[in-house]
Amino acid sequence: MSKLFQIFLFFSVQNLIIAQDFSPLINMAWENNQELKAKNFQIESATQSLLESKALFGPEVKFGIQYTLAAGGRSIALPVGDLLNPVYSTLNQLTQTNAFPQISNVNEQFLPNNFYDARFRVTQPIYYPDLAINKKLKTEIIEQKNLEIKAFKRWIGKDIMQSYFQYISSGHVIDIYQSADTLLTEAKRTTQSMIKNGIALPTAMSRLENQSAELLSNKTEAMANYKNAEKYLRFLLSIDDKQPLPILKDMTTIPTKPLEIMGRREELLQLRQAVKLQSLAVQKEENHYLPRIGAQLDAGSQDFNFGWQPYALLGINVDMNIYDSKKHHHRKQAAKADILATEAQYTQAENQLTLQQRVTEENLNAAIIQANVFESRIKATKKIYDEVFIKYKEGSVGYIELIDAQTQYTHIRLQHLLAQNNAWMKWAEYVYAAALYPIQ
Repeated sequence: MSKLFQIFLFFSVQNLIIAQDFSPLINMAWENNQELKAKNFQIESATQSLLESKALFGPEVKFGIQYTLAAGGRSIALPVGDLLNPVYSTLNQLTQTNAFPQISNVNEQFLPNNFYDARFRVTQPIYYPDLAINKKLKTEIIEQKNLEIKAFKRWIGKDIMQSYFQYISSGHVIDIYQSADTLLTEAKRTTQSMIKNGIALPTAMSRLENQSAELLSNKTEAMANYKNAEKYLRFLLSIDDKQPLPILKDMTTIPTKPLEIMGRREELLQLRQAVKLQSLAVQKEENHYLPRIGAQLDAGSQDFNFGWQPYALLGINVDMNIYDSKKHHHRKQAAKADILATEAQYTQAENQLTLQQRVTEENLNAAIIQANVFESRIKATKKIYDEVFIKYKEGSVGYIELIDAQTQYTHIRLQHLLAQNNAWMKWAEYVYAAALYPIQ
């Protein structure tokens, strides 16, 4: 197995693990997000536009009818009487009859009166370069919108993961305060017994009650934060309070940094796609002087007084641009300038995203190191509290030392929780920046 293949396999496994950990939440968010649904409808609209561009290559059939009534206007005089009456007179003399009557001259109007023209018209493009470019344009627009959706999905995934971490973390804060309350209850029970035995003064109980009230206040605030975090997570998932949240593995451990292989961010792919679209604009202007060829067939009937005179007419039309004062040339140069601008934007965006990945990577490394130093500190602080509590029961230390030890133990656990949550937050930012989460 080659080294390159091993790296690719490990990278794929890393992405699969990330996807399996959070896919229940993220997939639910993708399915329920209204803005994402709107973008999917835009894809459907773009798809229909592509089908329309393909249909432009086919024939088109229309039916039309025209009926005219006219009076006045230009006319032409036809002297048929002057031409034929002498002949008719001679024929009547020769036949000794009036079989050939005299006729009048005719004055024929140019405008047709009581005339109709009904026809089916079939048009068929034969060579239209713009139609092919239009089809490519619609295809590339669909790809552009797909990339836009993927970029939005990636952002939703990051927001979901961080919201979930905040939700879990706020729940653990409550657990820590609950644990502190348990320790304080035990201390109060011990103190009450010591007061009865004359070992401790009643002021010790008052101080512990004050500590208990402060702890209750902190726990109440933690409960509010937990409920708010849950509401925001449900908002992102578009689910109500009656629907249970998907259960993921508890993020009580410290994350590890994924493999350092940057994926392809959709923002860069969108800029590449924009270059393709702008290149089609250049290609369109390059086809400016190419002919446009089409065929047209009319089949119908036309006559006066609604008579029936069928006809068929086939025509070939050719349209070519000869001179336009260089308007197409200026449009072409503008499109080329747009391409250069987009390519510069791509380079800038690539540098920015690379920097973002490196910064989030360093932040993740620092957060992991900071979170790892708390385990030994928590054990030491807990050991100190246990020793102080034993000495407190023996009466060798006062309640102030006990409260201080309990406060330090609670505080170090909260600090550890915040560091752990910060590490997971930085992990989600790194996964987003490095495009590690697989997007469907």
